Amino acid sequence: LGDLGGKGHYDDAASEFEWATELQPEWPYGWYGLGLAEYGVGDSQISIVAGLKTMLGKDALTRSAMAFARSARVDPAFVHGLVELGATALRQRVNIKLDVALEALRRAAETSAGQHPEVLLTRGRVEREVGDLDSARVALAAYLASGVNPALGRLELARTLFLLGSFAGTDLYYEGAVLDEPTAVAEYRADLATIAHDSTLRAFDEASGKARAAMLQRFWRTRDLVGLRREGERLREHYRRIYYARRHFALVSTNRHYGIEEVYRSGSKDFDDRGVIYIRHGEPTDRASYAAPGVEPNESWRYARADGDLVFHFIAREDVQDYKLVESLFDVLGFSAAVTLQSQGGAGSSNQLAFDLLNSRERISPVYLRLQSAGRISGGRYHAEERSLGRASIDRGIKTDSYELVFPRPLKAKTQVLAVGAEGDLGLVQVTFAIPGSAMDPVPTSRGSLYPVRLRFSLMDAAGTVVGALDTTRLFVSRSPVPAHEHLVGRAELPVPPGAHRVRVALQQGEDAGIVLPTEPIAVGNVKGTTFAMSDLVLGLRASNVLWHPTPTDTVFFNPLRTFSPRDELELYYEVYGLAAGLAYTTEIEVKRKGGGGGILGPFRRLFGGGGAALRIEFEGQSTGRALPTQRTFDLQKLKPGSYELSVTVEAADGRKARRTQEFQVVQ
Repeated sequence: LGDLGGKGHYDDAASEFEWATELQPEWPYGWYGLGLAEYGVGDSQISIVAGLKTMLGKDALTRSAMAFARSARVDPAFVHGLVELGATALRQRVNIKLDVALEALRRAAETSAGQHPEVLLTRGRVEREVGDLDSARVALAAYLASGVNPALGRLELARTLFLLGSFAGTDLYYEGAVLDEPTAVAEYRADLATIAHDSTLRAFDEASGKARAAMLQRFWRTRDLVGLRREGERLREHYRRIYYARRHFALVSTNRHYGIEEVYRSGSKDFDDRGVIYIRHGEPTDRASYAAPGVEPNESWRYARADGDLVFHFIAREDVQDYKLVESLFDVLGFSAAVTLQSQGGAGSSNQLAFDLLNSRERISPVYLRLQSAGRISGGRYHAEERSLGRASIDRGIKTDSYELVFPRPLKAKTQVLAVGAEGDLGLVQVTFAIPGSAMDPVPTSRGSLYPVRLRFSLMDAAGTVVGALDTTRLFVSRSPVPAHEHLVGRAELPVPPGAHRVRVALQQGEDAGIVLPTEPIAVGNVKGTTFAMSDLVLGLRASNVLWHPTPTDTVFFNPLRTFSPRDELELYYEVYGLAAGLAYTTEIEVKRKGGGGGILGPFRRLFGGGGAALRIEFEGQSTGRALPTQRTFDLQKLKPGSYELSVTVEAADGRKARRTQEFQVVQ
């Protein structure tokens, strides 16, 4: 073994090593370990030994691990042997010998090698991999205290603290990123690359020191705000996902083969496609699989999302441990079978296998239930819908990442988001909510029934940058519980810059009831500029008790339910921006009944006489050069129950025009 450094000795050495390991298992391993310890074989020669073992069997790393294990048993204080044993075990993809490595490292703790920095680092990594996180934390804290590599020490300890569910790793994570240590920088980048776009990785590569840490802080903080989570949650969750994926979705072989139906190529050498999706989106809401003779291993995952569910299908065709993404559930049956079934429509009444496959996915999406009973014509449409859902999910799933809020109990609530008002040069976004008494759990107190309500929302611009966010908890106290048919209402506002934004809202009542609303667009006007624009329309109700004072003497009423009775008066409020002083303008307010019929009615008949499909009220005015607020009150007494749309159109004398609409309902 001492002659392995020369290429000319490979064949002879291989023969000798084969004999040593298989025919004489006891003495050769002991001698091997003593030889390493006595002669100090260098790292390069150890690598040659490991490479040589590749020629001796399919499980080369297992042989290496056992060899290093025997070495450690002979001399527990042999540092290189311990480090290589741990590193080899961590690299293994099959027959992983982590328990062997852990035993040797724990035994070495009683020797001088136990406190060697490299041994501490290796032990911390192995302890973490086997799930003993507290022991990993102790070992890695000792490694950090040694001062050998402060950047890597901080990152490794942060990873472990995140897995323990602690936010204490957050500062360590960013502190390590400040230090320009190449090994640690590579580790940071590898972790980031599992979800980051190429542009983000380029920004990471171009930054250094404090700029790199600041870039990472922006990256993770944006994800916290978009996900409506507290600061640090997304970063902590990222490392939990990587750890889980490494334990459940690691690739055994990097030699991957693809069929015609496997359209996605991840390029990952560490995880199959389940791991890629898991790291990006976390634990699926639901999973399903189907096993039968002739059917390859398969899984379907559903992620319940406020903006539309994500549905992923995976199949392991050649390697039972390498699941790949496919667009359609029918691809599980093979490309030709999928094409045939789509041309036939439905599930194929003569194809029991396809029918059973669909039956296994009923809870994944309603389309699978429809496909089971569909005829030829409708079946073709549902086939296209099902494949389109899979294709869109893959496209969205591999380009984005998420950490969706999940509440144990759904909350029945209504919300409304409106851009109206100003604070300095910024526009105001108003969020109102109404929660029925039947959906709430009061907390009894000496003052009455207490209702804690947490409101979270964030706004993103077209580039995905968060331009505003709010997380507030309000405590409402009522002398008696809110009746089931009445509502608890509230309002919050946030100043944001002008522009076309997207807003996300989550509402939570008590400990476990909540709702995440779909992302919706919102246009915030330039309240101080020359751009002609209108605010959103506020259709309010005095009895709702949701008030806003744009000035000390003005009151605006909201109605988050957007429903009115014929006895109510509708309070309209809006603002106009960007008209120069002295410029004339004309306003047209129109109400139409949605869905046709009936037209508009009631108060406008009295104003203009007669009916028609649409009636209008018009008036003229002259700009003062400031934001123009307008308030109008409408009597709804003669409106019949139904859905309506109110629109306001403002046209300036110079030809510019702005229009906004808002829907409401009239109910008995």
